[in-house]
Amino acid sequence: MARYAFIWELGGAYGHLGRMIPVARALQQRGHEVVFIIRELVEAERLLGPHGFKWYQAPLWVGRVMNLPDPLSLPELLMGVGFLDPPALLGMCRAWRNLLAALQVDALLFDYAPTAVLASRGLGLPGINLANGFQVPPATRPLPPLRWWQKPPPPARLLDSEQQVLSVANQVLYELGAPPVEGVLDILSGGADVFATFAALDHYPGRVGGHFVGPIYALGRGEAVHWPPKGALKVFAYLKPDYGGLDALLAVLAGLDARVLVHIPGVAKRTVEKFSSDHLWISRQPLDIEQARHGCDVAVLHAGVSTVCAMLLAGKPLLLFPQQLEQTMFARGVEALGAAVVIPEAAAGQFPRLVKRALADATLQAAAQAFAASHAGFDQVDAIRAVADRCEALLVPV
Repeated sequence: MARYAFIWELGGAYGHLGRMIPVARALQQRGHEVVFIIRELVEAERLLGPHGFKWYQAPLWVGRVMNLPDPLSLPELLMGVGFLDPPALLGMCRAWRNLLAALQVDALLFDYAPTAVLASRGLGLPGINLANGFQVPPATRPLPPLRWWQKPPPPARLLDSEQQVLSVANQVLYELGAPPVEGVLDILSGGADVFATFAALDHYPGRVGGHFVGPIYALGRGEAVHWPPKGALKVFAYLKPDYGGLDALLAVLAGLDARVLVHIPGVAKRTVEKFSSDHLWISRQPLDIEQARHGCDVAVLHAGVSTVCAMLLAGKPLLLFPQQLEQTMFARGVEALGAAVVIPEAAAGQFPRLVKRALADATLQAAAQAFAASHAGFDQVDAIRAVADRCEALLVPV
């Protein structure tokens, strides 16, 4: 029996645990042990506890980096989480090493965990990188810009940013007595990369190669879906309480002739009281995604990979309201397929017009159904098995 550490450091929401838990359960069924080192503990008791997993708080960057411009690349994102501060980054890496040593693990699975990847370098622990596409860009020099739909940034800036991150990382590795990294991809990827998404929905259009197994989104838990009694269209929404356009969007949904079911984790009581009616219900608890995706007519989401993929596989059109850059990149790719309309938060004043126009667009449903038909053979059980097999292969002597 082997002991694996499943590590999540950056990013939020259910997507990371949603990818990792099914794989961990598959390894558990094969007789292995999995411990989780994760960013957020809020949902750990509910999501990890029932399966008997142990979990630990990930060492995280809690400092503030002032006056950084909007990031144009993943190296520039790393600058905001410690990769401009050698002493602070060294302290985090030592914390990671101390934790891994105390847990006595045999292998690692990373899900957006660049500091953990750096810290584990030279320890002799094999690793696999379970990504949604965003975290590991194509191996170009410089690494590709994040806002690929805009005017390309100056290559000199991208190269300079990479060099700054590499310099700090290699200072830390020197202090740790670990081998240096040659490129930022050595920090972003802790071993073989497995992409839990579809190539057609890759955050970086045009990527050549890559091991895509398809989305993994079955948390295995969720409240039963009960639709409000009044309304014609069935609308499922998964929104975040800190979304700046939340009230404006809920007001639009409340005004539709629809049975609207909304999941908002940690939503304020006053929001529930303000918008709840006999045709709009709000749930703080996660809902059964299988029931939701097969029962709804349309989904309203922020553009998290797993939930979007689940809806597309059910042939459901999407209204996407991205909350941050990663979601914007992904949403634009889905929009390019014709299965979604992307509405930015800055357009909150136009939500009524934009939402109603999108709901009237029959081409969205046709494109979503075409996507579902083209991926009809996909079964996430196969994806879970493929990742679990890769994890076991880490421990096979070469």
